[in-house]
Parts: sequence; structure tokens; C-alpha cells
Amino acid sequence: MRRLKIKLFQFAPMLMMVALFSCGGGGGNGEEPPEEKAQPPAKAVGTLPANGEPCSDYEEVSSNDSKVLIPFKWNAAQLAQSYTLVVMQGSTQVFENSLSALEAKVELDRAKTYSWSVTSANADGETNGDTYSFTTPGIPESNFAPYAAAISIEFNIENSVMTISWVGSDEDGDELVYDITVWEGDTIMVEENDFEAVAIDPIAYTDGEKYTVEVVSKDPSGSSSISVKENEAPE
Repeated sequence: MRRLKIKLFQFAPMLMMVALFSCGGGGGNGEEPPEEKAQPPAKAVGTLPANGEPCSDYEEVSSNDSKVLIPFKWNAAQLAQSYTLVVMQGSTQVFENSLSALEAKVELDRAKTYSWSVTSANADGETNGDTYSFTTPGIPESNFAPYAAAISIEFNIENSVMTISWVGSDEDGDELVYDITVWEGDTIMVEENDFEAVAIDPIAYTDGEKYTVEVVSKDPSGSSSISVKENEAPE
């Protein structure tokens, strides 16, 4: 019996090494768990005020005849946790607020042209919405600024080119010119000033890249409005 104990003692270090290798070796061949992909929200789509039209939905402000209360509404965006409403008069921001609701009311001047957009957000990022514009009710003291242009970006998969066009309008019927800027990511691809046409030549695109188009609509009186649209090229 004593000899047996001695032999087991002699083999104990070897048994411990075998146990260590059997426990530790299997883990090295295991695959790393996949990283969770960030999921920013979808784009919010504005529904009110109607784009490119005089505003017919509003409330009077009893304490100030020069103001009106304009309701803004937009559709829910998938995965969005909050929304930021921004209202611009030309290139000047007149309102910004982060909201959890799908609507808001903003007090604005009468007889002015405004543009607006909604950015949806969650913990993984933000997604900019399209730009819309409208004119508040009332008698203008001067000319109206142009409406924000409605921008269209289309991708031709067969030829790997995108076509960019826009529709501009003005309550006064003025002839408009446009400043056009196109970005691929953070790089400017196209930059045109005082452009009279409403489309540019087709541009080759990169699969999966994000493209941003900005159109500044300008009338002869020096009034202007800015419209921005973002689209991601198909892969």
C-alpha cells in the first residue's frame, strides 16, 4: 500500500499538466463573438406643413397679430428614440428642439418663407431627414423667399451613375438661380454657383457610399432658401 502511494505522488505533476492542457487548450480555438453592428434610426418623413405650399394649418396668436402658431408633424422612424426639429428662415435658424413626440407647434412670423427638417436619433447615431418648406399666412411686406428646392437623387445600377435634379419655386413667381454642392462622404465632388438649370450631368458613384446634395435657391431680390438631401448608394 505504501508503494502505491509513492507512485501516485510521483505521477501527480504529470496529471496536473494534462488537466491544465485539456482545460486551457479548447478555449484558444473558440471563435470571438460577433460584434454588434450599430443600428442608427431610419429617416423621419415630414407630413405637415405641406411642402412647397402656403401654410393653411395654423393658429392665430391673440397677443401678437404679426405671429402665427404653426403645427409640425412627421411619421415615426424605425428605431428612433428622439427627434430634433429645426426650422430655418433662409440661412438663419429660428427654432431647434429635441422631442420624443411626433409633432410640435412653433410660433413664427407672418408672411415669411421657412424651411424645416427632422433628424431622428438613437444611441447608435442620427439620420438627417429631407428639407421641406412653406410660407406662413399674411400679407408680405416685401418679396417672399424661394421655397426650398425638392431634390431627387437616383442611382442607375447598370451604368453605376447617379442623376441629380431638383424642383424650385417661388411664391412671387421670380426666376431662380441655384448654388449646387454635392459631397461623396466628406469630399466635395461638384460645386456650381448661380446655376440656371435644374439638373446636373450624371456622376459616377461608389457602391455603399453616402452622398449629400445641397441646393441653395436664390431670387433676384437676394432672398434664398437651403435644401439638403442625403442618400446612400446601393451596394
